[in-house]
Amino acid sequence: MTFSAAFPYRPASRPALHLLASLLILLASLAAALPARAEYWTVASEDHFPPYNYSFNGNRTGIDTEIVNALLKEVNVTPVHRPLSWSEVVQSMDENTADIGFQFVASPARFAQYNMIGPFRTGTTVFMVRKDSTITFDRLEDLTPYRIGVVDGFSYAADFDAATYLEKVASSSNVVNFRRLILGRVDVIVGDLHVLNYMAKQDGRLKDVRVLPKPVGLIPRYIALPKARKEKAERLQAAFVKLRDNGTIAHILDGWLAE
Repeated sequence: MTFSAAFPYRPASRPALHLLASLLILLASLAAALPARAEYWTVASEDHFPPYNYSFNGNRTGIDTEIVNALLKEVNVTPVHRPLSWSEVVQSMDENTADIGFQFVASPARFAQYNMIGPFRTGTTVFMVRKDSTITFDRLEDLTPYRIGVVDGFSYAADFDAATYLEKVASSSNVVNFRRLILGRVDVIVGDLHVLNYMAKQDGRLKDVRVLPKPVGLIPRYIALPKARKEKAERLQAAFVKLRDNGTIAHILDGWLAE
């Protein structure tokens, strides 16, 4: 096929080529400026575990919640918080129905079951009794005569968890556990120092209880992800290392615990 003299072929002019190039550059710049598609992760935590995670004015807050939110912000992820019972938090990890769950006590079984990130803080586990109680604690065997309130599904410290000779009375939450102590239905309760003190303050009963001086243990806490979410775990682990090393996590802890 040939072009006739009536319709001669003319290549694009230099100004037209410049205009086309400018348009392509503009389109590329606009594409780069568009926000990336938002990424959301489901976050499972115990409904009421203050001061670490709880709801206030319709929002999830607390020490550990703020740490988790900071980690997710570092990886450009928006959290979708799911307040659950603790047994449901564990179930969501076992059944791979949530992206992350917190705050887990480490054990060989959990390292085998989940991707574990941390430890992001260390908690002090203690025994609490009524103010007028004569109970003392040096060895776990000292508590053999007493009823000890625990929360169903919680891990406390390896030696305490393994002490089958102790009478442990399970409840559904720390709130129930604390109120059983006040009512005399158990003699001792076990839990995180800050959690138990928070419960006592909230109930206006701080003067009615005391913490036994010797701690049960210093317990590192972890964030868990299902094994199937390895890529997300690797991203979160990198964020954890960065925020641990630059002092962000320590700053969050200090800000809360200094109050």
